[in-house]
Amino acid sequence: MSDNNNTLPNNFTVGYYLSNSKINRLKWNLFVDMCKEKYNINVVPIDMNKDINTINTRPYHVIIDKLTDELGDLDNPSNKQKVDYIESLINKFPSIVEVDPLESQKPVLSRDTLTKLLDKLNDVSPELNIKNPKFVLVPEDYNNNDYNQLLKDANIKFPVVCKTIKACGSEESHYMGIVFNEKDIHQFKQPMLIQEFINHNAIIYKVFAIGDYIHVVHRKSIRNMNENENELIRFDSQKPFPASLLPTDGQELKIEIPSKSTLSVISKDIQKNLDISLFGFDVIVDCETKKLAVVDINYFPTFSGVDDFYTLLIEHIINVYKRKSSV
Repeated sequence: MSDNNNTLPNNFTVGYYLSNSKINRLKWNLFVDMCKEKYNINVVPIDMNKDINTINTRPYHVIIDKLTDELGDLDNPSNKQKVDYIESLINKFPSIVEVDPLESQKPVLSRDTLTKLLDKLNDVSPELNIKNPKFVLVPEDYNNNDYNQLLKDANIKFPVVCKTIKACGSEESHYMGIVFNEKDIHQFKQPMLIQEFINHNAIIYKVFAIGDYIHVVHRKSIRNMNENENELIRFDSQKPFPASLLPTDGQELKIEIPSKSTLSVISKDIQKNLDISLFGFDVIVDCETKKLAVVDINYFPTFSGVDDFYTLLIEHIINVYKRKSSV
């Protein structure tokens, strides 16, 4: 048993809400069992069918949840009910500690907010060698007769990546395309994000953050593009890439894992600006300039490949509880 939980209240209880698919992917039942067996901590699902008016004592010391999909589609009555329940619970029992508050999860819903945040990373110390992609946000009411001037003003050259502004909460948010000419941009609906495509030798580095801890893995990514291509490539970022996006067989993939110190600076900057502590971010290395680019942030991913994830997570929950409950 960790010394970290010696000062926890008796019957320390963590309430959680996660989607069924998330619970399955995380093998959450193993986490629940470990917390009870090794830490004597109760990890229980939040019962959203229980009338809050009938709850007289604080039911949980800490809440951990992921409600980004629900927050992204509040027109759905079921989603709104879940969000309202958590908010009502916190309002009635303000001493409940939220690992990452709902308000902090909201910015992750919008590529508008995320891209502006990531753009600020360009201003950090030059020796960190960070240069995030140039971008332009196209509002819904933009007169889209010609996007060329918009791209010229932002100093963006083809190829570009076109994405919806909405980052999660719908299937559409995962559809995107690599575009080589102005004409094909018109196949995407406004509002949208147009971002320069950076060749990165088909390698992406996925960084997982659990508080101050970070873990890096590399994955195959989109092949390098050349300026002579002209055929639009559509894809779903949640599914295996189509063959047209993959590097050719036999192409050597050069692994250039960024330094942990640089990734830690990026992680701390994201935590400071978004007030979240459980997240992942994707980094690529420009194959020409060797500069790093952060191309995506995900709240509470599956942390695939992180050794001792369950221990890291419960230790983080305990630390957050101690820090926030002492304020």
